[in-house]
Amino acid sequence: MLHRFRTLRIGAATALVLAIAPIASPSVQATEAGPNGANIGFDFTWDDAKNPAGHSASFLEIDGTTANNCSGAALTSATKTCNFVFDYRINGVLQKTTSHAARWIKWANVTSYAGGKPAGATGCSSGTSGSGNLGKAPLTLFDCFNASSFGQVFYASTTGPLTQFRMSMTCLAPSGVPRYELFALLYELSADGGSLLGTPAGATLVNLSKCPTATTWNNKTFTAANFAMTPMSFNNAPVTAGKFYGVYLTGTGVPGIPPPGSATAIAAARAAANTTTTTTTTTPWSSFKNQTKGNTRTPTTNTVATATPAAPSAPAAAPFAVTALGASRFAMSAVRLMTEAQSKKYIINSLTPKVCLGSAINLAFLKTGRCTAQVLRRSNGKIATTVTTRVVAGVPEVSEEVVVLAAPTIAYFNGGTALVKPSSRKDIAALTATARTASSILVTGHSGNMGGERANMVKLSQQRASAVRSLMRGRGVNRTIAIWSFGASFPVTNSRSNAQQDLNRRAEIYLIP
Repeated sequence: MLHRFRTLRIGAATALVLAIAPIASPSVQATEAGPNGANIGFDFTWDDAKNPAGHSASFLEIDGTTANNCSGAALTSATKTCNFVFDYRINGVLQKTTSHAARWIKWANVTSYAGGKPAGATGCSSGTSGSGNLGKAPLTLFDCFNASSFGQVFYASTTGPLTQFRMSMTCLAPSGVPRYELFALLYELSADGGSLLGTPAGATLVNLSKCPTATTWNNKTFTAANFAMTPMSFNNAPVTAGKFYGVYLTGTGVPGIPPPGSATAIAAARAAANTTTTTTTTTPWSSFKNQTKGNTRTPTTNTVATATPAAPSAPAAAPFAVTALGASRFAMSAVRLMTEAQSKKYIINSLTPKVCLGSAINLAFLKTGRCTAQVLRRSNGKIATTVTTRVVAGVPEVSEEVVVLAAPTIAYFNGGTALVKPSSRKDIAALTATARTASSILVTGHSGNMGGERANMVKLSQQRASAVRSLMRGRGVNRTIAIWSFGASFPVTNSRSNAQQDLNRRAEIYLIP
């Protein structure tokens, strides 16, 4: 994993929040770009203070629904953080915009990868031509990203049709290599900007014909002249004042779980356009800050044509079945409810989260009581099946389907904050090796039930769980991490003393073997 992470977490506005965040990265084998040598770069602005409030660069976790925003916290209308260079209009009126504030990359072709990023000073780890404390630009479709769809979140300050949306882009297309399909999907986001709601409100095939294009980026130092604002048309999709919306870039070859409803939206957009397909990669934003200065080189540009791919045929639907739970299961155990293949299309949603929780293929039983969970189709949220069982005390018999859960590792926090205490940071570091080989991981966030935390229990507990996830990710834990927020539902103590309340200010980390 890359280092120097800005803390990235997903906020929550409901009383109990699930944020599944698979973070495994695909194996990367490429030179300076993706398949056939194609790539796209996006201009960026790292000057948080000068960026418009309520806007954020964003990418989706591999679950396809959880937004990992540049702010590292729940978004509000006042949030100021890093952004792509973009502009947009609502009802024909220009809204808040961003401008370049970054150090230009001097590109060196990637020859190998290490820890999920280009090895050495290559790709998006190349040297820069500027000085100062700003991160680098451009961020590219390949080499800079390694998880799933990414794009830009905006906060609508007025109601009306989205009549324009543009991002500043540059293209790499070696001579004779056709461009590939890149789609933009418009989603409404949750009240905290932390997850996608429903299916796309609009979708378009991005027209790259006007994108400034180079046949090679090797030894190229980017400048503003290499970029152009590229329009994305969403057919005047309506947006509502006071809501967050996200424009996410994706396509057939993008790794991770496709965003909900994307397959149908992409098929409709593809029907009216001609280009080819690729894959992409994602990386937390702060990995590009504070890197060393490099030399400069004057860039060269030219253009290439597009080509028409054959439309893929839809695979036959496979019969759906999950592991039978029976009348009872034992607390502190987990069952492999689904197969790995099923988990790419389905998600486990617990209806009794105080008893059992889902994480990737696993349904974990944490406490005694009635457990009921739904298996939902990722693409549209439809219920595929509902399972139920009674969780009882006892010792389970281990099998290929059943594993025993060890007692959770507890991370403690300073009062009223999501800052992990130093001693708990050491505990998290100590479990890293085991976590890297886990089937999946559960992190439950909790708050105190007295004083200043009372008004913000659920949100704070969610931020604590997310902070733990970020620390584990920063240590290279490439497994599915599901986070849940419980507020003060499970206090360790009801004492009014601050020292005792510190026991409640915690996150519990369950490693599922």
